[in-house]
Amino acid sequence: MSHCVIMISAKKIFQLVPSKNVCQIYELLHRGNFVSFPLTNEGRQRVDALVSNINGAYFGKVAYPSLEEKAVAYLYFLIKDHPFIDGNKRTASITFEVVCELNGIQPDYGDFGLDALAIFIEKIKEKDPRTVILVLSEMLFNS
Repeated sequence: MSHCVIMISAKKIFQLVPSKNVCQIYELLHRGNFVSFPLTNEGRQRVDALVSNINGAYFGKVAYPSLEEKAVAYLYFLIKDHPFIDGNKRTASITFEVVCELNGIQPDYGDFGLDALAIFIEKIKEKDPRTVILVLSEMLFNS
């Protein structure tokens, strides 16, 4: 009699930070006078689209399949798409830390901090965000 052993890989389900919570982070920064301008309806809509794109699938293919890539995508797109009048890097950095904490992943910034990384991302000229996000996720999480 042969025995079959079925191994099921327990894949972690990504705990996303909904756009509502990203906007709440921005509003907390505004209330604390860390950003100068209140959240606009346009900013809210841009964050909605951004979060949907990060977590969505297109033609059956997930753009950012790993937890690490999704976390970096939040950081990257909140900085590069500039949904807020002020405080994009601050909001992106805090959101990134929240996403990492919720998903049990710990970035390794090496000799740099999160602030330096945010400034670096802002200056990136590469046109393909998927390439940048993949490289950054490998750099931050596979050291």
